[in-house]
Amino acid sequence: MVRELSPEKRERFLNAALQLFAAKGVQNTSTAEIAKLAGTAAGTLFIYFPTKQQLINELAIKLAKEQSRYIHSLLDPSMNARDTFYKVWNGSIHWLLEHMETFGYIQQVRDASMIPPEIIAETGKSFDYYYLAIQKGLQENAIKPYRIDLIGGFLYQDIIAVMNILKLEVDPSRQQEAIDNGFEIFWNGIKES
Repeated sequence: MVRELSPEKRERFLNAALQLFAAKGVQNTSTAEIAKLAGTAAGTLFIYFPTKQQLINELAIKLAKEQSRYIHSLLDPSMNARDTFYKVWNGSIHWLLEHMETFGYIQQVRDASMIPPEIIAETGKSFDYYYLAIQKGLQENAIKPYRIDLIGGFLYQDIIAVMNILKLEVDPSRQQEAIDNGFEIFWNGIKES
């Protein structure tokens, strides 16, 4: 008889992993600690995630999908390219500010290449709004015809740069100023003259 896995328990493991990875670091967190925080035995964790790498990968996919749902809820096809880019920019940063554990986790696994290329490709599908904004900009002749992957890479890295500044800035009005200034720097770099 095949045992049916509980979606709630799976979610508890993912949430516990995120909390511990953000607090202690991915490398410094054991699967036993994750299982304990989730309220189960370590063996139960391995039924859901046979390896720590699978847990890391599944968490990355889950978080990408959550962010994607939020950003897509902000977008309207009638917006022009600049407004679309701004919604993606502002929405991404505000979502990350509200999910600082996610930001910390993403920084660890992406920058240290802890996620294999196929998982990066899988999470990339969730970030289609980056490329939709770029396509809109190109179709409207609003942005320079740079390589799409280059624009997407700069957009992502510029958001990360602003997030690193915002981690230290606690005044909300100064945070929004930094968000808007960062967007202007990015937009002025890609917009058509």
